[in-house]
Amino acid sequence: MKKTFLDKKKFRSGGSRRLMALPVLLCLAVLTGCGQKIENKYDVNVGLMRMNSVNTSLTETDHAKGFSVGLALPGETTFNADDISAEAALMVEFGKEDPQAVAYKNPYVRTYPASITKVMSALVCMRHIQDFQQEFTVTENSKISVSGSSMAWLRPGETLTIEDLLYGMLLPSGNDAAVAVAEATCGSVEAFVEEMNRTALEIGATGTHFVNPHGLPDDRHYTTPYDIYLTMNEAMKYEEFRKIVSTVNYSPHYKDSNGMPKTQSWSVTNRFMIGETPVPQGLEVLGGKTGTTNAAGYCLTMGVRKTSTGEEYISTVMKAESKDELYRNMTSMISKTY
Repeated sequence: MKKTFLDKKKFRSGGSRRLMALPVLLCLAVLTGCGQKIENKYDVNVGLMRMNSVNTSLTETDHAKGFSVGLALPGETTFNADDISAEAALMVEFGKEDPQAVAYKNPYVRTYPASITKVMSALVCMRHIQDFQQEFTVTENSKISVSGSSMAWLRPGETLTIEDLLYGMLLPSGNDAAVAVAEATCGSVEAFVEEMNRTALEIGATGTHFVNPHGLPDDRHYTTPYDIYLTMNEAMKYEEFRKIVSTVNYSPHYKDSNGMPKTQSWSVTNRFMIGETPVPQGLEVLGGKTGTTNAAGYCLTMGVRKTSTGEEYISTVMKAESKDELYRNMTSMISKTY
């Protein structure tokens, strides 16, 4: 299976493509692919030091040039978000050379990402896989026994394309599909998680640490709203990601364990996209990812576009107390584009 960081067909939407070098990356081995161990593994104190240095040094004219280029840097607490009841939220311009944070509340607070984890899983897969029509046979490792786990209802021995697995992971939020994506990309879940953490550090998401590809609860599995923005900011540059997360319904056609044709139907979990929550007038939802666990609360990150100007934004709401509150908060956030 071919795996490479280079020669990808990516969606480009203006602005600087790459971060400047981060000091924290000096401790890493050269990025060579799945399974390459990080010499010094993630240290939460390093992340906190970086966040504190950014937060305390910001002024109206200081954009922390030593940290990044082409990224927004919100302040530390709350701006234009007094109506947000969720624990944390952040909305940032996407695709601009000097993007600005439109609104935010506690953008650097540690949160549990739940299934928003799968945005990073998709990003890692897309950075490594050239041909999404390659087939992969689901293994026993995709059996998830956790009660209430979201599933794509894949069975060991079934053979699907990697693209189908990405749809199964991102639309119905299949934890089984996430394991299959990990194994198809890096050969094992362990190697894939190493690559998730490496990628997080590379894009500057130093407040993040992963232990699995799907987001099932673990005290060592966490992120921040700002790091979710950094991850979405990278993922939305890939045409394949945008295509998948903008899809409402998808029916994969694949082979069961006996080689016989099989199909099923998957639907996206985003209420805006299935018509259960109205999208504010003048806006188009580009897609994203939901996440829900007891520890994480109700979460959503997604891209939106202003239909009048084509301007795009990444908006994230974390740890709302209910699904209704999540969508009320997100409606309020994306309405601030006017």
